[in-house]
Amino acid sequence: MQNNLPRTRRVPVRSSTILGLSILVSIAGYTGCESKRLSPEDFPRREREDVLAPQAPDGMATSEDVPLPETSPEDKFRQAAMIGDLAGVKRLAGQGVEVSSTDDNQRTAMQMAAFDGHTPVVEWFLSQEVEVDHRDSFGRTALMYASTADNAETVKLLLDAGAAVDLVDSEEHFSPLMFAAAEGQMEVVELLLDAGADPTKADIDGETAIDFASSNGHTEVVKRLKQ
Repeated sequence: MQNNLPRTRRVPVRSSTILGLSILVSIAGYTGCESKRLSPEDFPRREREDVLAPQAPDGMATSEDVPLPETSPEDKFRQAAMIGDLAGVKRLAGQGVEVSSTDDNQRTAMQMAAFDGHTPVVEWFLSQEVEVDHRDSFGRTALMYASTADNAETVKLLLDAGAAVDLVDSEEHFSPLMFAAAEGQMEVVELLLDAGADPTKADIDGETAIDFASSNGHTEVVKRLKQ
């Protein structure tokens, strides 16, 4: 029987990457849950630290501060990367955790660190020869995740390490430039364009970075993309 229902339209904004919810499920040790692709309205735009990590007395969150049930060393490793706890990452790697290990969605700890712009952590992973363009089960790379927010330093680091600037994800064919443009991240947009990103590249619905910037009211980004 043919399904005539219209396809749900998705946009390349930070909240639609579902990183937050799927990480919460994965790190908390729950199994048997399928990841749900969220719309921008389903998940508030906020840093993962607000969700997972209470602040330590000195104001710095570490992987030891987060009470999690029965977590494996690999879960703790990804958690440490996600909150920017480089010392915790190194400690767990020294205890035998594989630096390229992935969660149930095939995300590496480096991708999680890139999502919140933890540049020193990403730099360490690159020094350990973690694949810069590793794709998770959604076809997304660390550069795509980093491009969703004000993470210019992390984006530059990944580009300098050879990250492919025009790869697209496997679900919607969103590129790093589309993510950055949709979020109005001008500095990231500039870096991606300077690295050769194609502003005319279209997703599966024929929309470009210009369309996403325009629909979200980022007029200065639109002007830059049209130059």
